[in-house]
Amino acid sequence: MVIAIIALLAALLLPALARAKDKGRQTSCLNNLRQQALAIFMYSDDSRDTLPPVAFQDQNGNEVNWPALLDPYLKSARIHLCAADQVARTNSFGLNELAFVDLTDPGSTAPNRLTAFRTPVLTVMMGDLGTEDDLSTFRPDTLKMVAPGSDINDAKDARPVARHSSRCNLCFIDGHAGSMRLREFYIGQNPTNRWFAP
Repeated sequence: MVIAIIALLAALLLPALARAKDKGRQTSCLNNLRQQALAIFMYSDDSRDTLPPVAFQDQNGNEVNWPALLDPYLKSARIHLCAADQVARTNSFGLNELAFVDLTDPGSTAPNRLTAFRTPVLTVMMGDLGTEDDLSTFRPDTLKMVAPGSDINDAKDARPVARHSSRCNLCFIDGHAGSMRLREFYIGQNPTNRWFAP
């Protein structure tokens, strides 16, 4: 009888504990996004209001990616990883490809300025990243969140991933963070790149 009661209690409590654990991971991930957003603001402040590029080549011809540019402003490089991301080894988040310029791309333009955005509260800065075009096959350790109207065309590109109870954690150009379902900001939007255009 006692074993049956314990089994019943366990059956009732385990799903609640799993949900609480998932919520804790989501909160930790949002905190990581906010810290990276603050690092982007500090980088911009130190660079005359210019946003960091997704990537560039240094004087020696080595490619430098945006997480390395933010590291001096962060306590730990572990902030680039989401606790719920079981496949990435270096980076779980991606910058909005329409807002942040990849200087290694042919024909790339100068990086955007932080003050150039028309609707910063509605423009994605960065978010949970790591899927192929089907929005479910993993594509880990990428750097750019491809806008809905764009193609995945290099190794840095990926689509967002809804790894937190079917929601994607996002940070916006104005600095606020939250979570949204893919259909709320990515799938079936009108205009297509509504949340991504600067």
